[in-house]
Amino acid sequence: MKQKKQTAKDSPKRQTRGRQKKEAEPEKPVERTEEELVDLTSRVYKLVVERGRDGVLQSEIWKELGLTSRDGSRLAIRLERRGLIGRVKVLEDGRWTYKLTPLRFPTDMASIEKAPCIVCQYEPKCSVEGEVSPYICPWIGPWVIQEAMASRTGAPSAEPAPAR
Repeated sequence: MKQKKQTAKDSPKRQTRGRQKKEAEPEKPVERTEEELVDLTSRVYKLVVERGRDGVLQSEIWKELGLTSRDGSRLAIRLERRGLIGRVKVLEDGRWTYKLTPLRFPTDMASIEKAPCIVCQYEPKCSVEGEVSPYICPWIGPWVIQEAMASRTGAPSAEPAPAR
């Protein structure tokens, strides 16, 4: 049998101007545990919420967290599927990216602490079908309205309701 003589063309490493050029090895994706994914997902959500209703560019989040765009996109899609953020494709500095905006904000504990129910003398008797009910409560309606107005304007919410 005749053996074929190997030429530079056939060689896996080619000579280029006296230097060897190695074939580029594909970058292997980093495998993450479920716990790491949950942590990263919550960190991304926290950053998006911190930026507020104006949103933040997806690329800024990945740079801030030191993620690849692939990992970052997967996390954003995960949050979008859960209904926590919105993603809108935008052209920024000649490149396509996504703007991430929160669809839901975490509950503000200060708001709950100021609920009139906490100090209400009728709270033990209160129920939807009871004699005392949130539907006829004279204190809960004004508190809800005050909280809604405060959340829209960004003003601090109402002081705790006085004891009755």
